[in-house]
Amino acid sequence: MAYVSLYRKYRPATWDKVIGQSHIVTTLVNQIEAGTVGHAYLFTGTRGTGKTSSAKIFARAVNCLHPEHGSPCGKCEVCRALAGSDNIDIIEMDAASNNGVDEIRELKENVQYPPTVGKYKVYIIDEVHMLSASAFNALLKTLEEPPAHVIFILATTEVHKLPQTILSRCMRFDFRLVSKTELTTLLGNIFDDIGYAYEREAAEILAVHGEGSVRDTLSLADMCLSYSPDKLTVPAVLEVLGASDFGTLSALASAVLSGDAGSILTLTDKVYERGKGLTTLNKELSEFFRELLTVKNVNGYRGSYNDEEYKAAKELADRYDNFRISRAMRLLAGVENALRYSTQPRIIFEAVLVQAAEMNTEPGVEALASRISALEKQLRELEFGGAVVSVKPAVPEVSEQQVAERVSSLAKKDTATEETTVFESAPQRKSASDKAVRLMGLMITELRENGYGLLYQALRSQEDYELEGKTLTVRVHDAASYTQLTDPSYEGVIAAALKAVTGDAGYAFKCIGEKKESGKAKPEDRMRLVDLFGSKLTEKKQTK
Repeated sequence: MAYVSLYRKYRPATWDKVIGQSHIVTTLVNQIEAGTVGHAYLFTGTRGTGKTSSAKIFARAVNCLHPEHGSPCGKCEVCRALAGSDNIDIIEMDAASNNGVDEIRELKENVQYPPTVGKYKVYIIDEVHMLSASAFNALLKTLEEPPAHVIFILATTEVHKLPQTILSRCMRFDFRLVSKTELTTLLGNIFDDIGYAYEREAAEILAVHGEGSVRDTLSLADMCLSYSPDKLTVPAVLEVLGASDFGTLSALASAVLSGDAGSILTLTDKVYERGKGLTTLNKELSEFFRELLTVKNVNGYRGSYNDEEYKAAKELADRYDNFRISRAMRLLAGVENALRYSTQPRIIFEAVLVQAAEMNTEPGVEALASRISALEKQLRELEFGGAVVSVKPAVPEVSEQQVAERVSSLAKKDTATEETTVFESAPQRKSASDKAVRLMGLMITELRENGYGLLYQALRSQEDYELEGKTLTVRVHDAASYTQLTDPSYEGVIAAALKAVTGDAGYAFKCIGEKKESGKAKPEDRMRLVDLFGSKLTEKKQTK
């Protein structure tokens, strides 16, 4: 017996087998069950998404004597009759090869004859956009007012080529691309059914390269079955598809984003020497940049990456802003057709990669802002590393004579006072290290630039802090700042800011607050007094 390809063998025969088109299936099933079937339908969408299969299911279901949940039962005499190739109640017509006015005139003559076994005679016209203008005109009247026993189903991948006069006479259904998850599940079910061992990651790669088309995905699976009959593995899939692994894509994307033209040319040369198609690589790299954008901006999104790949993708995405990543993606997507039809695709591909790497070739305010932001980040990292040292302004020193004069002036205001010691030895402010000062300044700048105004205000007012190992400890002396800096919802923001300015996720932030005690001097007041008058202070109390 001749081998039957997977997409033919597993063509859906009932609505529950149609994947990714629940919005269409639900509508058609409801019409069948309610008996409100229309006279003309238009099925449009990308190739391999189920248009023709859905048309065949619908044609059999409307004629079935005992439909099950809107699907043909396959058991009644009508279903058995319509399953044969010699039935004349379901007519499939290929408009690509029958696109003339004569064929449509013949169709108009035949629609007057009633069905032989079922209730309806269904005409399925595939690739209807290929009909000539005169053929469309000949079809108009029949399509608008067909006999009660006739249903037209038009299918096309290029709906924009249809005249508005045709569109207005049909009930339109747009078939969507099938998701990667649904395609992966379908492949798994088919492989299990035929007893074929497979790696799930390999099935996911096939689903990605199927690009939302069930037929394309199953055709690729057929190729892999022939190449690796024992088991579907990732290396086998990559070899059959001419695709690149995560390491190659990550290295090439990193070279583009960092502006390393030398690495770009070296990597593309290695890929080209392995015989990989540059059109495929361009498509994969565009998709990789899209995944980077999603990983960067959507919390919890992991794509199909394992833990190690996700960590690498996340670090790469966080290193660059959205504009730089999206610009590279846009440039790559823009040369897809040029690569497909050019006699020198390598030159075009390398040229666009180098252009994507050179930010100074992009005009506009957004590009300038991206370049400035990258430079500021590099400067902050250099500053924290010690290349630039910013010195914290010292507290002005007060001479002993100034202290004596101040104390004398206070004493002259009221001679009838008694002195009580507030504290014998007031705490001395500890000067923060240069590294702590630099880190604190970078943290404040990072929070301000990212729009965290409350955190910025709370942190910039602090003066009592120190860097102990990799822990930045801040001692807060006011309740408002303490509340902001210890708010659990800001914990991730502060950690991210620390990592951004240090480049090290190992740094931690610690906030210490001191309780206020009534009847005693506030800690911040004591510090201010020490700054002004020294360590030996007395508090004046009015005598009776």
